[in-house]
Amino acid sequence: MKQQFSIKICALLCGAVICIPSINSFAQSSANVTVATAPNPMDPVLVTANRAPTLATNVLADYDYIGREEIEQAGQTSLVDLLQRQRGVQITNGSGGSGNSGASVFLRGTSNSQSIVLIDGVRSDSAFNGGPTWESIPLPLIDHIEIVFGPQSSLYGADAIGGVVQIFTKDGNGPAKVSASTGYGTYGTSVSSASIYGSTDSDQKIRYSLGVSESLSTGFNSVASNNPFALTAMKTGYVQNGVTGKLSQEWAQGQTFGFQMMQSRMNSQVPQFNTLDYYNNSSWSTGMVSGAPGPQQAQNTISQIGIYTLFSKNQITDIWKSSLQASISNNNGQSIQDATPYSPAYSPYINTNQNLYTWQNDISLGSDLLQILGERRTQSVKSLQYNSVADYNFNNGISSTTGPSTGFSQTRDTNSIAASYQLKRGDNLANISIRNDSISAYGPQTTGAISYGYFFTKEWRVNINYGTGFRAPSFNDLYYPGYGNPNLLPEKSKNTEIGIHYDTSNYEAHLVAYDNSISNMIQSGLVGCTAQAIQFLGGCANNVGYAHITGISFGGMAKVSNFTLKGSIDQENPENVTADTTLYKRARTFGNASAEYAYQRLIAGFGGTFSGQRQDMPGFDATTFAPYSGQMGGYSIFNLYTSYEFEKDWTVFARWNNIFDKQYQLTYGYNTMGSNVFVGIRYAMK
Repeated sequence: MKQQFSIKICALLCGAVICIPSINSFAQSSANVTVATAPNPMDPVLVTANRAPTLATNVLADYDYIGREEIEQAGQTSLVDLLQRQRGVQITNGSGGSGNSGASVFLRGTSNSQSIVLIDGVRSDSAFNGGPTWESIPLPLIDHIEIVFGPQSSLYGADAIGGVVQIFTKDGNGPAKVSASTGYGTYGTSVSSASIYGSTDSDQKIRYSLGVSESLSTGFNSVASNNPFALTAMKTGYVQNGVTGKLSQEWAQGQTFGFQMMQSRMNSQVPQFNTLDYYNNSSWSTGMVSGAPGPQQAQNTISQIGIYTLFSKNQITDIWKSSLQASISNNNGQSIQDATPYSPAYSPYINTNQNLYTWQNDISLGSDLLQILGERRTQSVKSLQYNSVADYNFNNGISSTTGPSTGFSQTRDTNSIAASYQLKRGDNLANISIRNDSISAYGPQTTGAISYGYFFTKEWRVNINYGTGFRAPSFNDLYYPGYGNPNLLPEKSKNTEIGIHYDTSNYEAHLVAYDNSISNMIQSGLVGCTAQAIQFLGGCANNVGYAHITGISFGGMAKVSNFTLKGSIDQENPENVTADTTLYKRARTFGNASAEYAYQRLIAGFGGTFSGQRQDMPGFDATTFAPYSGQMGGYSIFNLYTSYEFEKDWTVFARWNNIFDKQYQLTYGYNTMGSNVFVGIRYAMK
């Protein structure tokens, strides 16, 4: 893939530094929740846990926080790789490719589709497969991240079984500020970004922010020597472009109206072959030859996300705050497959769209807070893909209306109402919440949560939480021709946890034990399936699974003189009770550790990530026909990073990932990045 910096990015980098408007700024709010400017990472103000700004020491849910400084030190790291370094988080890298195409994030052992992602308060996920498209979210445009663990369905609705990841982009704060960054590293990787944010200095403030970014790489060979799909080794690169923006006006005291957006596009290469070759190459499809069915290709996979929101925040009375938002959230994907001697060019696609309307009311009752929420979500999916069952029916005269390329177009609505009460009495904290989601074709789903916390001293506190959650079946589970089952029930969870926490200005420690049971898990089964679905797809969607995930999570941080020490370790048992196996791609033991030294204008750090062995899905090798176990070994990888502010607002930085060139796999048969270096320069007004 061609190595070059975008002309537009470079122009903005130069122009942003030279042309700085003389205007002042003020703190901005997100659409449906007030976003407070985060203080030091030892005691941040969190929004996600309670849907309202809350000091971390008063949050009863288990959480993790990623500040702006850690993101700036990430170098060429992707969002998924950054999340891997956090307590309670594991990842996979999908089907190879340096752009992390198809990557998944597991919170406390739950699947990628059992957690939700919010970007500035708005859901971003694929209604087709469920779960977010991580590779489409541009890390350089992120200001900070909040991770809240455990079932959050009583606050956020469907799919929040494992937790919620909320991503915040920059807000205006203080005089007009400009930041710009560019860098280059191993694998021909370049990352450039620029932003400007602030507000006018008047009683009726106009607040604004604008950011753009571009990341590109020529990539590396992601096909490992043990790849069971007979793929040819090849370099696969990517190009990612993103833009974020916010604009609002406080037209009267306590009354704000505004607009915010994020648009991102990822074009990544994936080692693959034309899907139609499976069936059009008769020698391969009848089992007469081994290996891949046709010529190898570095296919282009395009994924796009777009979020557009209008919001109004209003102080109705002294005790009543109202927030109203209307959002459009798109998640589209397409695979570009070139023609082969066996098959024509083929470009399957999946387009998903969500319209979201939220009205949140926060009513202060002394030191307590009552929240009442109404929400409506309309989801629609349109897809076109190859389907072997439809092709079989077409070729055998069972159906005259569908051929090899088939898909569907479906919609569903969710109407929700929720209420929560947050109580504070001396050393006692308590939260209770309940929510009802009425989903078309399902009926109502009710979830709830209750939490209690007690401060033994100002530093020591304990909490106990219980909550229920659910995941609505994806459109693929429900409607995909031959595989979908419209009679599926939602997955449901029950989670109990207890935590002990210690917080001071220089030290913190968190020890949490949890027990999460998930019933009605949707897996491929044989009940109610057609013979063709069993023959070509191995079955159809069924509620046949039960999972039980127990674990202990410990994390801590200490500031000692010029050093900041941070570490975590998770011990969990992510069990698929139905199959009597460990859930695929989850390790029982994993963790992180880092040490950072700061002296005047210099920052230098060392960190490591480790994981025990994991089990991927077993199968049969396409070349030898021999069975493979899917067993993946454990690993430890280490990183170095540094930055130095050589002039006011000017910083040079460098990062060395995987310094010992550890060879490991996150998905069976696919390589991860070896030792890699990234260096750059940043201008950021303070």
